[in-house]
Amino acid sequence: MNNRRFFSIAILLLIIINQAKAQKSIELLSRAMPDSIMLRWAPSDSKTWRLANNYGYKLIRYTLLRDKKILKEIEELELVDSVLKPAPLYKWEPFAHKKYVGIAAECIYSSFYEGIPSGGNPHIVYKKYKEEQQRYSFALYAADQSIKAAELSGLYFADKTVKPNEKYLYKVYVNCPDSLAVDTASIFTGQSTYKQLPKPIDLQAKWQDKKVGLTWNIKYLSHIYNSYIIEKSIDNGATYHQLGDNAIVQVSDVGVEPYFAYKSDSLPDNKSIFHYRIRGVNAFGQMGPASDSIFGTGRLPIEIAPVITSNELVDNKRVDLFWEYPQDMNEYISGFKIYRSSSPKGKKALILNGTDRFQRSFMDTTPHMTNYYRISVYNDQTEKLTSLLTYVARVDSFPPLKPSGGIGTIDSTGIVTLTWDANTEDDLNGYRVYVSNNPNYEFILAGDKVLKETSFLDTISIKTLTKQIYYKVKAEDVRQNQSPFSELITLERPDVIAPVAPLLKAIENSNGKPKLKWVNSSSDDAIQHLIYRKVVGDSVYIALDSLVFDGDIISSYLDKKVAAGTTYIYKLKAQDDSGLLSASSQTMQFKVASDITEELKLKKRVYADRVKLLWTIKSEKDIKRIVVYRAVNQGVLQLYGNTDSDQYIDKKLSPGKTYRYAIKAIYADDSSSQLSKSIIVKF
Repeated sequence: MNNRRFFSIAILLLIIINQAKAQKSIELLSRAMPDSIMLRWAPSDSKTWRLANNYGYKLIRYTLLRDKKILKEIEELELVDSVLKPAPLYKWEPFAHKKYVGIAAECIYSSFYEGIPSGGNPHIVYKKYKEEQQRYSFALYAADQSIKAAELSGLYFADKTVKPNEKYLYKVYVNCPDSLAVDTASIFTGQSTYKQLPKPIDLQAKWQDKKVGLTWNIKYLSHIYNSYIIEKSIDNGATYHQLGDNAIVQVSDVGVEPYFAYKSDSLPDNKSIFHYRIRGVNAFGQMGPASDSIFGTGRLPIEIAPVITSNELVDNKRVDLFWEYPQDMNEYISGFKIYRSSSPKGKKALILNGTDRFQRSFMDTTPHMTNYYRISVYNDQTEKLTSLLTYVARVDSFPPLKPSGGIGTIDSTGIVTLTWDANTEDDLNGYRVYVSNNPNYEFILAGDKVLKETSFLDTISIKTLTKQIYYKVKAEDVRQNQSPFSELITLERPDVIAPVAPLLKAIENSNGKPKLKWVNSSSDDAIQHLIYRKVVGDSVYIALDSLVFDGDIISSYLDKKVAAGTTYIYKLKAQDDSGLLSASSQTMQFKVASDITEELKLKKRVYADRVKLLWTIKSEKDIKRIVVYRAVNQGVLQLYGNTDSDQYIDKKLSPGKTYRYAIKAIYADDSSSQLSKSIIVKF
């Protein structure tokens, strides 16, 4: 792209961007047609209008696109040889019979207009200013209503030299000296943008006594239409005639864009059917297609509500209502509606949506125990409710059904949450909750308020030996009739109390094996006893086995997995159904007799920075490794290390401390020897 072409496109973009900015002195509109492009412009203020009437307008066309491609050389064309300005009066005369042409001519050429004086009485200046504004406003209004008035005013041009494969930028400006220059208006368009005019939307009517109010949406098509005409038919839509001589322009405050236009029309009577439709008119004087039509008749307005004259409770099963309403209003109403609620301010339920205009009574065959009624009269535009409620109560000696579906939980802090299914009685007032620690004892009221919801929160103590707590629920109606108790709701308290520890009584020798005997835990919720064992010299107990609690006072256990010559220490714990463990029982030892000939002799050699342990072992079994135990000062022997060598060196020593060592042999069959005698090293 050469520099000139780039510069031309930049000028185009700059013009379009400037066009989108704030209010300009001249506004330009276009409408593509199959054979031309119509252009309409107008000054935005009276000063520019008067200036343009004097100097006229210049209209320039730039051809920018051809066959969807930007031209290398933008083609510029001045569409008229001279300026466009108001035509001489003799050219207006053939059209003087047209109202808007005459208005425009009067505003432009009135002989008594002398302009706004530059000084003098301020009241005269203001009067002249208002006159100028009115002449300007009426002139533009006339041009909007008549394309001939716009053409004679120098505000319209039809470009019939356009081609369908091209797009143009049009520019219009006042041909005045540079010292008086005003904004230039521009618009980009092409013949290919032609679209048929749309029909207006959302036409609605409010029918009243010998009058109708019409409304329709104008915001949606405000970019297309600037005014509307209303058409009326009195022969069921066969023929339509324009309502009034003038098109309708919706007036609004400055800066406010209205959504709807409004127009009322008087009707000769309330019997005949009238049809209405609307058409939009654009700035080029073109009239769009008609909207969908709407029809109806005048009607007397609904101004009074029905009056309830009586109500009767029949056999305590149904309610008969009676009301009055003027019979001469029957043709103007759609019917009656009846609403019912259980309380004066309760939610109203529609129990009759009547379409019988002559109806003046109703039978409610399914009344509640308490009933508040309201009656309304309505049509398609209005509904009028009775101002006063009428009250009817059935005799109620029947309690609600007992609540069902009760469930609950207790968390670890003792917060109880209960829920149950809602009752369906219309006169239900609420629920009451009762509690007890024993299902066979009396249940007491939990809380002093009637619950409106189907849930309840309670706080209980969980540090108690009573494992369960029990709840029941009653329903209550507005007359304090109470239902039977619900089914029992049984809840388990969280267990936070550990069971009592078992008592280890003795360890007997049963054919060389240790047999433990103990008194079981006395806690009711104890479900099993755990047996722990460790070898003398070890620091950690291991869980050996568990026995399910069988209810006996005394239990026993035979430990069959023991090593000959090893001394074991045993203890027991009880566990309850919540998984809580008791404290440990007292401990007892048992030494298993050795069934082999073995001898372990441990020796030492002490050096300045280490201790070397040496040993001799006599045994009938093969030795796999040696386990070394060590105690520091007065501490207990603990597993310290192991080796498969015939010696062990300890370098982790501190001066001033006493160390005690012992060893144990681990045989190839994974059994172990007895612990050797200890040796002591003072380092």
